[in-house]
Amino acid sequence: MMAPVALHVVRRSWAPLVVLTLVLASAVGAGLLLRGRQPLLPVAGAARLGSTSNRATPRPSEPGPATVVLVEDVALHPDADRIRKLLQQYFDAINTGDYPLWRRSVIPQWARDLGERAWHGQYRSTLDGSIVVHRLEPRAGGGLLALTSFTSLQNPADAPPELPVRCLRWWVSYPVIGPLIDQGDQLRLGPSSTNVNLRAAC
Repeated sequence: MMAPVALHVVRRSWAPLVVLTLVLASAVGAGLLLRGRQPLLPVAGAARLGSTSNRATPRPSEPGPATVVLVEDVALHPDADRIRKLLQQYFDAINTGDYPLWRRSVIPQWARDLGERAWHGQYRSTLDGSIVVHRLEPRAGGGLLALTSFTSLQNPADAPPELPVRCLRWWVSYPVIGPLIDQGDQLRLGPSSTNVNLRAAC
């Protein structure tokens, strides 16, 4: 409020200097005002102004979607949809702890060899996701091998003894067998060969 009064009473010879002083003072005042408003920036914008080297990069949710996905080449196979549905049923059974559903997904011998009690013990804490069928290959003795990758979460105590971790990434070759005698045209999964399966901690 004082600046206009002072400008009015100064002599004409000092007027340019006073005007320049007022301009500089206004610029400084505007700068201070803007500095005072900086904390009002959105949080996301403020974060971009500072260092983010100490911030952890968010990881995608594990184990990922439980829907079986076929890569493009596999999707062109004549039995692609039947195989996808079979694997979906198999993984749904594990994720929901549904032994009867799992038994309908596999060959009878596998179900007999494992048994319901052992099955529940093996999969009691398992959740599977990010399931992708990468290839279908002919299987010796008939049928196909479905080369599949997926992620599993489990209690480390329920993980393979040689890799007792919470999150595992798997690459498994599932035998797809069928149609079976007395099973109509339904396909079934056989047990995979453990010596060709791969796994690694997530």
